[in-house]
Amino acid sequence: MQRVLFTVTAQDQGWQLYEGEHGRFWFNDRAEALHTARVIASNLHVQHGIRSAVVMDMAGREAVLVSRHG
Repeated sequence: MQRVLFTVTAQDQGWQLYEGEHGRFWFNDRAEALHTARVIASNLHVQHGIRSAVVMDMAGREAVLVSRHG
């Protein structure tokens, strides 16, 4: 079974939250972006049994796993 991937990445003067390849939300604050990503990923797993993960894009370096669900 595949895992839905949520990625938080720096964009201009804020943070973009992607679901797979699709940009979903934009935030001014990094902590708010990470919190929202974790909540969405966790609820996706709890409510629908879909495996998910949140990663932080490190601008050209290896991405960091923030949380994993399922």
